[in-house]
Amino acid sequence: MKDTRKKQKILLVDGDGERRQQAAGVLHGAFCVTSALDGEMAVDILRTRQDFAAILLQCRLFEFSGFDVMHFLHTNRLLKSIPVVAMGAAEDELKALSLGAAAFFEESREPDILSCQVQNLVNLFWRDRDLDPLTGVLQWDPFLKKARDTLAEMEQDKRPRSLSIIFLNMDRFKVFNDLFGRAAGDQLLRNLAAKLTAMRGAIHVGRVGGDRFVLLCRTEEMELSRFNRLGADLMRRLHLKYALHLCCGIYEIDDPTLPVVELCDRAQIAQETVSGRSDKSVALYDEELRRSLLWEQEVASRMYEALEQGQFQVYLQPIFSLSSNAPVSAEALVRWDHPKRGLILPNQFISIFEKNGFINRLDQYVWERVFQYLAELKAAGYPDVTISANMSRLDIYSADICGLLTGLAKKYDVNPAVFRIEVTESVYMEDPGQMLDLTRQLNAAGFAVLIDDFGNGYSSLNMLMNMTVSSLKLDMGFIRSVGSDERTNCVVSSIVRMAKWLEMSVVAEGAETQTHVDYLRSIGCDRVQGYYFSRPVPKDDFFSLLKRYRSVSAPERPRIFDKTADTRAVWDAVKAYDRMMRGRMDAAAMFEQFGDAAEILSVNDGYYRLMESSPELLFRSGQLITDWLEERDRPAFLSAMDAASETGERQELVIRRYMDSYRIKSLMVSVCYMGRKDSRKLFLALFRDISLLKLPAEFGCVEPSAAPGEEAGPPRLPQVLGCPTCPKLLIVEDNRVNQLVLEKMLSPQYSILEASNGKAGLNALRSGEDIGVVLLDIIMPIMDGYEFLQKKAQDPALRDIPVLVLSQADNLDSEEKALRLGARGFVRKPYDPEDLRRTLDALANGT
Repeated sequence: MKDTRKKQKILLVDGDGERRQQAAGVLHGAFCVTSALDGEMAVDILRTRQDFAAILLQCRLFEFSGFDVMHFLHTNRLLKSIPVVAMGAAEDELKALSLGAAAFFEESREPDILSCQVQNLVNLFWRDRDLDPLTGVLQWDPFLKKARDTLAEMEQDKRPRSLSIIFLNMDRFKVFNDLFGRAAGDQLLRNLAAKLTAMRGAIHVGRVGGDRFVLLCRTEEMELSRFNRLGADLMRRLHLKYALHLCCGIYEIDDPTLPVVELCDRAQIAQETVSGRSDKSVALYDEELRRSLLWEQEVASRMYEALEQGQFQVYLQPIFSLSSNAPVSAEALVRWDHPKRGLILPNQFISIFEKNGFINRLDQYVWERVFQYLAELKAAGYPDVTISANMSRLDIYSADICGLLTGLAKKYDVNPAVFRIEVTESVYMEDPGQMLDLTRQLNAAGFAVLIDDFGNGYSSLNMLMNMTVSSLKLDMGFIRSVGSDERTNCVVSSIVRMAKWLEMSVVAEGAETQTHVDYLRSIGCDRVQGYYFSRPVPKDDFFSLLKRYRSVSAPERPRIFDKTADTRAVWDAVKAYDRMMRGRMDAAAMFEQFGDAAEILSVNDGYYRLMESSPELLFRSGQLITDWLEERDRPAFLSAMDAASETGERQELVIRRYMDSYRIKSLMVSVCYMGRKDSRKLFLALFRDISLLKLPAEFGCVEPSAAPGEEAGPPRLPQVLGCPTCPKLLIVEDNRVNQLVLEKMLSPQYSILEASNGKAGLNALRSGEDIGVVLLDIIMPIMDGYEFLQKKAQDPALRDIPVLVLSQADNLDSEEKALRLGARGFVRKPYDPEDLRRTLDALANGT
């Protein structure tokens, strides 16, 4: 009985009774055979059953022939996928094959040979049909079937094995495709499938779709550590530098009778807990996740009742102006006032509502409450106080959202401009076209749109240019570190400046300390939201807050995005950029000039690809374009900016950019002047790789510098600052602000030399200056601090010069690595000035 159930089914259609019985007897050893005497009987059987693995069909039958049966199969979507093995005389072969037969055998063939050939053909056909054409692993439905069969065997086994389901996918696979191309993405999927198939303990491997895979494994043979290394292994095989993060969820099967889909769902639930977390790759489905699943079921069962009974409360978190220290706006945030559990925060139910679709109903409920509040504000004498409400990714696909909001504005007699819509960066990235269309409709109807959590995703220059938004809300992850982390300060100040250029306001979310507020005020970010000022409060408390500040509060006049503002020249250049982006130069950066430096404000995806970078690397390694240029090309680049701003014409030149301390790319650059505001100039640069071309001298080309390790004449002497008779200190630091602070603090005790990266620092050490001590940053362009230490240790003439590392790195690994490479000390930023002086003095004096 067990073997019979597992056999594949085959339909044998033959009008010759003796031949039919003989063939059925031979085929019965490999198949479950259903026989039909003629074509009409075969069609009747096929109308009720479509589960045959193959049809063995005589071409010449009484009246309704085998050819007629094949014609019938083509009229049915399910039946035409069943392979047909036709049998007949030699003159029937061409017609049978033209009608779609998978194979043709002459009817005189021996039954035993026929049985083997049919079996091989069926196995080959269905094996290929089961496999994913790109990766070669099982497709989703065949995986479910094979996993079910394996689990059924496990149930009947006297010594049952422990099996597990693993659900796996890649974080930001779309970003990988954007950066490296679809061909690289397809190869990555093939390589991943091969790795999974070769893993110990793997029984079946399937592709769910996209970058999602599922495995059935023997639990005792699984090597969880392999999954932690898998991303790095795949990148090494592709010879790419990219931080690929794979997320794996594992469910150890304790009830093999459950549907396989449900088992996979549990593994996927575990996988979702590590999605987006770079610190963890593997999660197990455990009791905590089970409780989470039960909570999800409870939420889903009570959500409609809660909405009808008004259990969802709309709180308001004030947004303060730093210039007046008074509230000027608010964000609407929902809370669930549960009759038994009390006040439930949104992080416990919003994701569930997004998953089951209820978020549309809840959002519309919140929007109507906000319009009610705005009508009350207007009646109380606050007609210009704005309130923003969130729009989820599902809302943008709902029918006529713009019409719904317009109807609410009319119903409550509220100016549309005081109701603001917040959408997250990720919503735009998921479907840019849909989001752009909706934004235009909302703007035309008078509603302002804000980008929430800006900087949390992979923002591109295209988004800022295309989306007509009035304000950016900085991700609170940035704000937690402002004032104390230099890189974060750099990112935030750049975003604020960029927004001002484009006539957008900026709201900083998550301000909780005086340090946060002081820094945001210092860079000109006037709108702040966070616990430092107020937690989210009920409507009546917000109204009381407005009354308390009424004498000093001057709410801003709400404005919709306006391209006729003072920056018309900027937007003209943006439009020109958009036209040029459709051409051959697809790498672009928008940057601001100050003195002899040019700082990047925003770049597009093409820039990341050309410069072999990413948003994280760009901000971590430095945003000064000039820092990465070959030294002799910097004056030409600055001259091109001056010429572009003076003439208004596009300037073209060739520059060489360091990719790392060993590689240089030759780039054709077009520099466009976009406009001026106060003393600042804004430029757009378009880049093209011409490393393999030889261009004439009029493009500004000069002979390349000496190759790494070769001498190019004696190094130029660096400029010496501070006390000329004091011990010499070399400061290797790429951040100009940090250089100036250190110079001012240490110049009374030291004669100071400066270098903006590790390569320049080594040149300074080899310049003949009697340098007594080095103060070294770690993260720098061209050559970082670690490589500087390594190169210095390899040079006997430099090996004994003491180095003190001054870095913002907050982990022990960074300190241990620096000390292992020869650093004499490690000081973390922010630092105590006196401690730094004492440590430097001790190193300089050899104590």
